[in-house]
Amino acid sequence: MHFLLLLLTMKKQNVRTLSLMIASFMYLLVGAAVFDALESESEEKQRRVLREKESKLRALYNISREDFLEIETVVLRSVPYKAGRQWQFTGAFYFATTVITTIGM
Repeated sequence: MHFLLLLLTMKKQNVRTLSLMIASFMYLLVGAAVFDALESESEEKQRRVLREKESKLRALYNISREDFLEIETVVLRSVPYKAGRQWQFTGAFYFATTVITTIGM
C-alpha cells in the first residue's frame, strides 16, 4: 500500500525511470538464471570426467590421494585461471550484465 502511495506522488519521469530500472534488474535475474541452468550442468559433467580421469591415473601409477593433491596443487598454481567454478549464479549475473551493457536489451 505504501509503495502505491509513493508511486502516485512521484513525478511521471521518476516512475518511468524506476520502472526501467526494475525491468532491467528482472531481465538480469532471468538471464542469470538461464545461464546458470544451461552452463552448470555442462560444467558438472566436465568435473565428473576429470574425477574419473584422476581415479584412472591414480590407479595406473599407484599414486596416493595425498600425493595426487600435492601434484594438483602445484599444477593449479601454475595456471593463471584460478577463479574456480565459473558458472555459478553470481558469475552468470555478471555475464548477463556485461551482455546488456554491451549489446543492449
